[in-house]
Amino acid sequence: MAIVCATHFTQSSIDALHVAAMLAFRTRQKLWLCCVVPGTASSDDDAKHSQLENEATALREAGVDVETALLHGQLERSLGRLCHDVAAQLLVVGDTSHMRNGAFATPVDRIAEGVSVPTLVVKSARPFEAWALGQKPLKVLLAIDHSWSSMLARNWLTRLAGYGALDVVATHVWSPDEEAARHGKASPPSDAETEAMSAQLVDDTHAALRGLPTNVQTRVQLEVGRGNVGALLLSLAAREQVDVMVLGTHPHRGLLGRLTSVTHEVLTNGLMSIALVPDESPSALTDQGARAALAAQQRSR
Repeated sequence: MAIVCATHFTQSSIDALHVAAMLAFRTRQKLWLCCVVPGTASSDDDAKHSQLENEATALREAGVDVETALLHGQLERSLGRLCHDVAAQLLVVGDTSHMRNGAFATPVDRIAEGVSVPTLVVKSARPFEAWALGQKPLKVLLAIDHSWSSMLARNWLTRLAGYGALDVVATHVWSPDEEAARHGKASPPSDAETEAMSAQLVDDTHAALRGLPTNVQTRVQLEVGRGNVGALLLSLAAREQVDVMVLGTHPHRGLLGRLTSVTHEVLTNGLMSIALVPDESPSALTDQGARAALAAQQRSR
C-alpha cells in the first residue's frame, strides 16, 4: 500500500505534500511524490526531476519513505496509472480551484472524473497537523444519500480512521416532497408524514454509521432543502467548522456532468479540504455498518 502525492511546485502543492508526508510517516507507508507534465519528454524534465528529488531528500531525512516519478501525458490518466501500479490507497493533491480553463474545469475536476482512487484535496494543512500527531480528532462532514457512492464514502471512513481519530457529522440533505415521491406517497406530505420520514432518515443514517472503528465519534444532522445540494452542504460545513468534507463521487460522467455536480460546487467554493471517494461496485460494501445501511435503505423503499 502507498500514498501518492501530485505536485506542481506551488504553495497548494506544498500543503498537500506536508499532509501526505505526515500520513505516510504515521502509518509507515511509502509515499510516491510525482509531477505530471503534459505531452512528451522535454528540455524541462531535468529541472522538474531535480525539484522532485530535492523535496524527496528533505522528507527522507525526516524519516519518510519516498519515491519520485516524473510522468508525461494527460493528468488524470497518468495519475490513475501510477496509483494503480503502486497500489495506492490515497491520492493527495493541492487546491486548484483557481486554475480554470475556458470550460471552467480545474485539474482537480479532471482528477475527480478520471481517477478511481480516494483523493484528498488539501485546502489547508493546519487541521491535519495535530490530527496526524494524535493530539485531536479530525472533524469530518460525511454527506449521505440513497446512492451507492455515499455508502462507499461512509465505508472509506474506516480507512481514514486508520490515520487518526475522527469526529464525524453525517448529514442527509432531503426534501419532504421528493422523499414522499420516492415512497410513492402524495405530495405535499402531511406534517405527520414529514415527521415520520424525517425520523426514518435519522434511523437509516445512524444505521449507516454502525460498525465504524472505536476512534470514530458520530452524530447525525439532517438538512432540509432542494436544488443546490452543494451550497447546502457548504453552509452546514461552515456552521459545523469541519476540517474535511467526505463525498462519494461518480467518475466518467463527462464534462457537463462534472461541471454541474455537487463535487464541482464544493471543490470550487468550499474552504475546507475535500475527500472524494469514487463510485465502485456494490461488492465493495464489505463491512457490517455499510451492509446495515444498505439493508435499511432497501426496507424504506
